[in-house]
Amino acid sequence: MFQYNPQINEDEDERECEMELSRTELVFAQMTARGPRWPRAIGVVEIIVGFLLTILGTVEVFALPLIESKDGSNLIILDKGNCYGVGCIAGLAMLVTGSTAIRATLSKRDTTIFRFFNMTILSLIIYTGMTLFLIVAYAKGWTSPSNYEPGSKMGDVHMFVTIVTVIGLLFAMSGFVQYFDVICCGTVPLWTQWANCFCGCIYKRQGRLSIRDSLRAEFSFDNNPI
Repeated sequence: MFQYNPQINEDEDERECEMELSRTELVFAQMTARGPRWPRAIGVVEIIVGFLLTILGTVEVFALPLIESKDGSNLIILDKGNCYGVGCIAGLAMLVTGSTAIRATLSKRDTTIFRFFNMTILSLIIYTGMTLFLIVAYAKGWTSPSNYEPGSKMGDVHMFVTIVTVIGLLFAMSGFVQYFDVICCGTVPLWTQWANCFCGCIYKRQGRLSIRDSLRAEFSFDNNPI
């Protein structure tokens, strides 16, 4: 006859406590469901695009006016010819978004993960607005070649700014579509964090889940992971 040893259950409970997953870790598991390097990859690409766009915007606003100035005036230009420095604004927004993606990949903390989600949405809004603004500028002739000084490179640089801005819009849209389910319908949807920020008395901070509840939430039929 076998004698029941309660120590086994205690060991199992200890293992279960050690294997507890937070809701943040579940969200990050959903983020990396299509490959563990995806958040890092999109972050690196966004940083490259943002850096390139920031350089082009800086050249358009500061460097070219300084080089092409003949009398020392107009060393900084923010007008319709360069769409009021749209390249610098869009580039900095993409740099911050890519940096939060890298940070979220490394730390896996709820603050950095939700910061990445917020910046993904914000960058999509910014790039949509900037792209529409560039289209309107071209339609009204603000950036037509005839509006620049003869021999000026401003029109060529602005054309590259427009191209890279459109590419940045595609990456911002790709990041949002990739994480749409997690952001809006995941274990901890982003809107609950917004509600917690503005109405903390209604929405309280989520606790930790046991490994059984975590697996049940991750693989339930009602859940639609990435």
